[in-house]
Amino acid sequence: MATRFNAQDASAYEALDRLLFREWDPIGVSAINGPEAEYRAYLPAFWKLVSSGADMTLVADYLARIERDLITVETSHEHRLDISRKAEALVAAWRIQVRS
Repeated sequence: MATRFNAQDASAYEALDRLLFREWDPIGVSAINGPEAEYRAYLPAFWKLVSSGADMTLVADYLARIERDLITVETSHEHRLDISRKAEALVAAWRIQVRS
């Protein structure tokens, strides 16, 4: 089932999609101009965690499970925390824009 959003949510969701592709990117797809949808299957749960205000350690742990169990290429814990913090900041900025 597809995830449905209003325009503001869709904008934040797309920003998180770009974050996963351009910055998390554990297999280096972005660097070789690979398919932008490479990590999209992980986005709904990532969105749910980040938009619900989950602790950044939980978000980083979600990324770690994907890396370890599905992709079988791992980045560092610090990298995953950095991505989690950036995701949190993106969603916070989105919430400020929505309230304005």
